[in-house]
Amino acid sequence: MCKFTDKRELIRFANVFIKERVDSLDKDVRHCLQKPFAPFPALLYCFSTIDLLGALYGGNATGNTVSQSKLYMKDVMHYCDDQIYLLQNQFRHKIVHLVQPKPMVQYKNQLICWLYDHNNQDIHLKLIPVKQSSNVQDTYSCDFVFAVSIFHLMKDIKDSVESSNGYLARLLKEQDLQKNFEKAIKQINDPKK
Repeated sequence: MCKFTDKRELIRFANVFIKERVDSLDKDVRHCLQKPFAPFPALLYCFSTIDLLGALYGGNATGNTVSQSKLYMKDVMHYCDDQIYLLQNQFRHKIVHLVQPKPMVQYKNQLICWLYDHNNQDIHLKLIPVKQSSNVQDTYSCDFVFAVSIFHLMKDIKDSVESSNGYLARLLKEQDLQKNFEKAIKQINDPKK
């Protein structure tokens, strides 16, 4: 089990632990975005990393991490409620449980299809009217397409950790986050859980 003797030790451990995870995410996503492409494993790793960061941020690494991931995306990644809802309900939940995104979701009385791109920041986390998107499959009749750039999702995760007001910078200053981090790390390392 992890027990930190002081704040410096916790911060040192947190920097190494989180940097290893984020560096691994960066390396693996970049690899998945090369031929032969593997977009769903890249997205899965992005959502797993968000879940981990949400668990550390919220102080609970046991059980359902969806609400903590949502809070992390809102507070630290600065995503809006619409983006979080669509990411979780159209992409995350279905990729984790059924291997691919849900073909469409109903949101605010609109049918929303999905689209991913390897590296197009212009469409990242945007709702695009179907009439403006030539990439929507004809088999679905939807009103909008919610688009995700996999590279930029990974970059958003990295930035949420490494930026000057990101998770690691906040962890250095905020005692509540330090307590949450320590609690979650203990749960992660507990062989009984």
